[in-house]
Amino acid sequence: MMTVDPGASPPVVFIAQLGTGGASWKSVIDLLTTNPTTVVYDRPGTGDAPPRPAPNPALPYSVFADELAAQLDEHGVSGRVVVVGHSVGSLIARVFASRHIGRIAGLVYVDGSIPRLSLWPAGPTRQSADGDGAEATHFDLAAGEIEVVEAVTPSAPIAVVTRTPGRWSDGWLDRYPEADPLWTAYQRQLARHSQAPLVVAKDAGHQVPREAPALVAHVVDAIVTAVRQGQRWRPHLAALAAVAGTLDPEVPAIPGQ
Repeated sequence: MMTVDPGASPPVVFIAQLGTGGASWKSVIDLLTTNPTTVVYDRPGTGDAPPRPAPNPALPYSVFADELAAQLDEHGVSGRVVVVGHSVGSLIARVFASRHIGRIAGLVYVDGSIPRLSLWPAGPTRQSADGDGAEATHFDLAAGEIEVVEAVTPSAPIAVVTRTPGRWSDGWLDRYPEADPLWTAYQRQLARHSQAPLVVAKDAGHQVPREAPALVAHVVDAIVTAVRQGQRWRPHLAALAAVAGTLDPEVPAIPGQ
């Protein structure tokens, strides 16, 4: 299920986190100032979308990416788009960008998941279900991780946004302290690989779109503006500070520096 709200170009496509529908982006979309066309959707079994029919096998990220491409075609969104992905949505976004590279105008990764989805030994089974109950679709984590590792990064304005180091939304880092440096290292690696600045939310856990919507909206607006101007985004510390954000000092703010 997809909703397209008309506006200016480029359209912005929002991909939600694991088991979550497109409505999770409302607080961010309401704060956008660049008036882009916005696209939100529910994957099967999330939001208001019915689950996939049986036998419903585990699927790699490419299936979700290609389903998104098909829905965009069905709704007449045929030009280049800015894709914004949160958590597992960022993995779908990376594979979408690689498989449909000509459709990418820009990218924003919001506290993107590591490709295997699990940061601790007992996590994979629970963490791979995209929805609730027995009818939820599971991600094929092995095939999906290969897709992410092999994904091609487009030449486009890109930003990476991450949570406050040491903070998560449900307190599980108290039980798995080794997960925090791994998560932070992955965000830095993603930013360097994408030649993008790494923006840190000053007081937010993994639910960055809900806990820091003004920051996410600011970054999305910045990427939209960069696309319109035909250049990469050059972040300004004062502007980020105004929306409770800062830059990670270990990642260059300007690619090549």
